[in-house]
Amino acid sequence: MDNKAKLLRRLVALFGIMSLLLCVTAAGLFSLQVINGEEYHEQAQNRLTTSSTVAASRGEIVDRYGRALVTNQSVYSLRIDYPHWDKENQNYTILSLVQLIKNSGSMPVDTLPISENAPFTYIGEEDSKERELLAEFAEEEGFGTDLTAEEMMANLRNYYGVEEVYSDANARTIVGIRYEMQQSGFSSYNSFIIASDVSMELIAQIKEQHTQFAGVNVETEAVRKYETTYAAHILGRITKIYKEDWPEYQAKGYNMNAMVGQQGVEKSFEEYLRGTDGTRSIETDANGNVTNIVEGTPPQPGNNCILTIDLDVQKAAEDSLAETLSSIDGAGGGAAVAIDVNSGQVLALASYPSYDLTLWNELYSTWSQDEQNKPLFNRAIQGAYQPGSTFKPLTAIAGLEEGVIDGSTIITCNHYYDQFESKKYKCLGTHGPINVLRALQKSCNIYFYETSYRLGGEKLEEWSRLFGFGQKTGIELEGERAGTASGPKNRAEMLINAPLLNPWQPGDVVTTGIGQSDNLMTPIQLANYTAAIANGGTLYKPTLLRSVKTYDYTGTVKAEESEIIRQIDISQETLDLVRTGMAEVTDDEGTAARTFADYRIKVAGKSGTAEHNEKDENGKYKGDHAVFIAYAPYDDPQIAVAVVGEYAKHGSDVAPIARDIFDAYFTDGGSVTDMGGENTLIK
Repeated sequence: MDNKAKLLRRLVALFGIMSLLLCVTAAGLFSLQVINGEEYHEQAQNRLTTSSTVAASRGEIVDRYGRALVTNQSVYSLRIDYPHWDKENQNYTILSLVQLIKNSGSMPVDTLPISENAPFTYIGEEDSKERELLAEFAEEEGFGTDLTAEEMMANLRNYYGVEEVYSDANARTIVGIRYEMQQSGFSSYNSFIIASDVSMELIAQIKEQHTQFAGVNVETEAVRKYETTYAAHILGRITKIYKEDWPEYQAKGYNMNAMVGQQGVEKSFEEYLRGTDGTRSIETDANGNVTNIVEGTPPQPGNNCILTIDLDVQKAAEDSLAETLSSIDGAGGGAAVAIDVNSGQVLALASYPSYDLTLWNELYSTWSQDEQNKPLFNRAIQGAYQPGSTFKPLTAIAGLEEGVIDGSTIITCNHYYDQFESKKYKCLGTHGPINVLRALQKSCNIYFYETSYRLGGEKLEEWSRLFGFGQKTGIELEGERAGTASGPKNRAEMLINAPLLNPWQPGDVVTTGIGQSDNLMTPIQLANYTAAIANGGTLYKPTLLRSVKTYDYTGTVKAEESEIIRQIDISQETLDLVRTGMAEVTDDEGTAARTFADYRIKVAGKSGTAEHNEKDENGKYKGDHAVFIAYAPYDDPQIAVAVVGEYAKHGSDVAPIARDIFDAYFTDGGSVTDMGGENTLIK
């Protein structure tokens, strides 16, 4: 009986508690739905929650000793948000906003490849990414093809509804931003950054005029900071993802507003440098004011790339190119490449004239239209030149290895080579009876005419290709040219596209052997060829990437490694002869004596004067290209160098550039730390 009473009391208590809870719940629902229902409904309608991407910073780029080349800095940027943007009056708003941005000293984002003022002209090379994208856009929108810049602007002006009241210059400003917004996929799901790294003064002006600039907000972002004015052609830059490239990047997990490598190692090493974006939720009221931020996944910074470049050597190469070539009357641009002979690591890759990456937005238009100097053209990998007499060590190696000459073979130079009745070929001197060593030292054409004649075109072409000519080296930069390895097979291929070209002739054999005929080599190829002679026949794949470290430098993502293209079978006797001949080039009686005869380190080299028949606008002969190759030290090769000077006349005239590179390389590195793996100061 007692147990039943206890059970009944418990049931009554439980029922009472449940009744109380039901009453509290009902009261809450009544308050929520009836008493405050209208207020809460209004708040819910006015609150907007959006998911936002927190951009991850890119990895740093440093030289082989850890010296910063490209880092990041936090800056304020102006962002246009689609939901609050006044689309009806956006042309006027854009013009006003751009004027404020420019007056503050900043530059808006504008990649439209058309000049800023009428008469309008295209900017950049016809095959540039920007030009190609604009042409595709015009075709998609029905503007037509092969439009002049004036016709393109007229179509764009009409397309974006830019009224006649706007001047040509102002219309170009509006059209440029509208085009950029469209290419960036500006929409309710994707904001548009109109300017980065803006001043606090500009931000204050925007805030003061917030009614006019509705939808324009400020955000903090990490942008690239260039710590050096050197190596522009190597480093490259980053841009927003182009509309046509978005599917590819989307598949890789990129956000539409992400910044990606567009040129140089920024693009080549994108997979390492990119970070992993984070997420967060942002709540705003009806006026666009942020009411709450909920942090989600934190961003993960990108990895750091340690390049093979030695900043001291790169600086020496660029400075010496500029100083030396500007002092030679009539000289144009040029390039210099330095390679570690035992690994293929590129220590310097310089092209002159160069440009300053920090001034890209301000001066791109000027640079891209400079047809004479072409500062954006990377001559080190894109310029293809006849090697002239720097090809003679290869001819000597081929002749010695194929047995058509040996160390004691004497060929008499009487100034003219009369093997062919139809034409005589000459030498720059009259050297008399000489062997291969003296032929290299004096750069005797007659000796190498005869050696080439004995070899034949097929063998010369075969050996040329063994040393990497006529094929890209594979260095991690876009736009590399393969050049051509002169020979009958190559000429047959040329005839397919140029049927009026003369078929291969016996005379082509002898001119090929002294670095002329169809021979065209890039400076990077010449440096790699020189390195292969220096190291005993190992042709490495040149590389700019030494290693990859985690964002905090504590871990290794990619370790240092070398890749061999091929091992060229050359006897030690042949190597000794050719190396000795190259060493005599820099002796008292050699063609590079004035630069290296008294140099503190023994250097092996070869000068070249590449015949070039180009004329200027006045019909005046512009002059030969100057080429010089070298490695050092002669008895313990470490570094190989190739230098080209356009219209600089003689190879000996650009040899001082190689000397300046050696000076920088063999100078004690001080207390810098080698970031490639081992901590060492040995260069």
